[in-house]
Amino acid sequence: MQLVSMALLIVSLSFGSLHRQPASPPSADELAAAVMKASGGDVWPKVTHVKFTFVAGKGSRAHDWDVKNHTDTVTVNGKSMTAKLTGPHNTDEAKKAFGAWTNDSYWLMAPLKVMDPGVKRSVKPDETIDGKAYHVLHLAFESVGMTPTDQYNLFVDPDSNLVRHWDYIPAKGESRRFSWDEYQDFSGVKFSTEHKINGQPAIKFTGIEVSTD
Repeated sequence: MQLVSMALLIVSLSFGSLHRQPASPPSADELAAAVMKASGGDVWPKVTHVKFTFVAGKGSRAHDWDVKNHTDTVTVNGKSMTAKLTGPHNTDEAKKAFGAWTNDSYWLMAPLKVMDPGVKRSVKPDETIDGKAYHVLHLAFESVGMTPTDQYNLFVDPDSNLVRHWDYIPAKGESRRFSWDEYQDFSGVKFSTEHKINGQPAIKFTGIEVSTD
């Protein structure tokens, strides 16, 4: 009798598994919200100050970003320039500083900006990179930023919801894929500190400091 009962249980479990519905893929907004949360989106509103150095090739730019007062001071080769991030940018120095902040901070914290106003989000089919499947969050823009015609595919690790690669898709030119490596936690905010292309280092971040309320 016990053998019969076990057989019935096995049949029941097998029949149930055949009818189990697969999990629905996340919507664009659900995936974007998960990406933000994984990168410290709950902490970001408390951030008051961020310092970091953007390193690409032999060049570097040091940033002293006053998040609450919307200013950033950029230092290049010992020369400092300050921009008010809300504008206006009436001088060449202010324009250069704002351009540097726009580019460098986006490479640092794009996962925390996926829900910004003017960002158009969509999902693409999952894609496998180096044997691992990733969710794909596509970003386009509505007249925001300095290069609003650029687009991105963010490859999101379904286990951690961290961005692990992205395709940079300029309006002109070829798409390029960069890795998002070496995540570190800074006061509850997670930043990727190294980006590679074709396995070779392309961009690094050093000297990162994050202050919160």
